Amino acid sequence: MNLSNLKSKKVLKAFLKMGFEIKAQKGTHVIVSGYINEEKKTFPIPIHKEIISIGTITAILNHQAKISKEEFFKYY
Repeated sequence: MNLSNLKSKKVLKAFLKMGFEIKAQKGTHVIVSGYINEEKKTFPIPIHKEIISIGTITAILNHQAKISKEEFFKYY
């Protein structure tokens, strides 16, 4: 699957399936919090557009959630 074609609401649902919880919503960003490899992660997911850009989803996966895209796509 191409990272540039990810729908923002499906990205949010994938993180919820991984065990993350919605902690807050600030405007058009949902703040999620959860554990990956016993390390707590908290980061925003933009939902203001239908599609999340490749740069944004790459930053979320690599720098904030610190998971591989293969692991992510198990839940997407």
